[in-house]
Amino acid sequence: MNEAPILRVEEDNENKNRWLDRILSPALPWLTVEVLLFSLIVLLAVATRFYDLETRVMSHDESLHTYYSWTFSQGQGYQHNPMMHGPLQFHLLALSYFLFGTNDFTARIPAVLFSIAAVWSLWYWRRYLGRIGVLIAGLMMVISPYMLYYGRYVRNEAFVGLLGLLTLFAVLRYLETGLRKYLFLLAGATVLHFTVKETAFIYTAQMLLFLAGYFVIHILSENWEDKKTERNGFIASLIAAALGIGGALGLGLVGNQQGVLAGDETVVPSLPGGSLSISSLGANTWILLLVVLGLAGMAAAGYFLIRGFSLERVRQERTLDMLMILGTLILPLLAPILIVLAGFNPLDTSGEGILHILAFVVPLGIVSVLIGYWWNWATWWRAALLFYAIFIVFYTSLFTNGPGFFTGLVGSLGYWLEQQGVERGSQPWYYYLLVQIPVYEFLPFLASLLGLGLGARRLRQSRAKEDPVSHNLFNTYSLLGWWSFSSIVAFSIAGEKMPWLTYHIALPLILFGGWALGAIIERIDWQSARQKNAWLSLALLAVFTLG
Repeated sequence: MNEAPILRVEEDNENKNRWLDRILSPALPWLTVEVLLFSLIVLLAVATRFYDLETRVMSHDESLHTYYSWTFSQGQGYQHNPMMHGPLQFHLLALSYFLFGTNDFTARIPAVLFSIAAVWSLWYWRRYLGRIGVLIAGLMMVISPYMLYYGRYVRNEAFVGLLGLLTLFAVLRYLETGLRKYLFLLAGATVLHFTVKETAFIYTAQMLLFLAGYFVIHILSENWEDKKTERNGFIASLIAAALGIGGALGLGLVGNQQGVLAGDETVVPSLPGGSLSISSLGANTWILLLVVLGLAGMAAAGYFLIRGFSLERVRQERTLDMLMILGTLILPLLAPILIVLAGFNPLDTSGEGILHILAFVVPLGIVSVLIGYWWNWATWWRAALLFYAIFIVFYTSLFTNGPGFFTGLVGSLGYWLEQQGVERGSQPWYYYLLVQIPVYEFLPFLASLLGLGLGARRLRQSRAKEDPVSHNLFNTYSLLGWWSFSSIVAFSIAGEKMPWLTYHIALPLILFGGWALGAIIERIDWQSARQKNAWLSLALLAVFTLG
């Protein structure tokens, strides 16, 4: 009975947006108003990214990236160094030098192309952001100070932007369709992110938390029949797991030992085999105990879940599929945490150091394989092959640098774990929330605040619906809202706070803000607005926005 009003609202919105489907020329039936507007936005991205690209002098970070890429292009090889993040950028820069010659312009071509591709990829978000929302988000991405500046800069942020969009899109599409190809897209986008920058650990942690929360909420909303004891046991075990894992993370953060990874290169370390500061044995022991508590809680939660909800019903949850893909594929990459807690140095690539690394990596790898076999072997081994084939190719520099596999597998996380205690920049905790965002990215931030209220209202109107429109609304609102909030929190907690990391906060704000503004515009009754002289209000709003 309650589905009709919601569906009628969506139909009304689609009718209002039919002007976007207007064909501009009978000779070009594909050229609609919507295609024209989005094409203009993409062309604006091309113009703003390529314009006067060579004039600005290379910064310190850019000079490192360009020099080692140049030596790579000259046949002198490339060895991965965690201080300069992942190897993908160096391969792409070397390719650009090989194809177009060596100068400041060609060095910035890969970042520019990825920045433009990020804008272009929004076209496929129309089902989630709305048709108007995509146009607004695309325009905000073009004029965003951080999207523009680092879209013309020889560093990692422009590459992460596109890969982040692909990751979020894969999750939304799999939640909606359940098609296996989106699991492979999720695995591919994630591993490419890991070959770009260690922010992949933050993004993956954000996604795992979102999927776990989504899974738990959906499970608890289902009927457990007469299994109240198992349901209560499931809830109690989850609380124990949250206290254990949360306590371990909190203790690690307080000790500057295990923070959210978001550093960047300013000080050159002695690698490999450099010294690594290790917290006291007492702190490590408490962290290990809390981790054991967390793992025991998770195991108990799984036991009660299978007894009370049944394994067959659990396997039908799409969030579980994505949790399995992300969790198992990155599990061996988390070995540095255990290596540090055991008192060893994950940056030590000597013979003894390799043995220490293998003592932790091999068991974690075996656990990943066993879990994948239990979950869905036919899908898992293909995703694992895709993930580690890409990982090995780039971290070994096209099979010319064997130790690069280990520096990528454990050195990246190990190095940035240590760097969080350095806190380079010495920025206050409110650096992003009260300095960077209000000065540079206030427009998507204000639009995102509007989206919080708007989305909550629309969810109340469409709650308990089973139609695809309501599911997409809930998934989009919850994912973009979580991503915007958790990005601010994660990068504010990180020991190292730098201007370029604001990029990773601005990206979800632009998506969320575009969705919110698009939803408002799509619901305006323009005929009534014209009768009430609303154009004057819109003109004043445009002046305010530009100001």
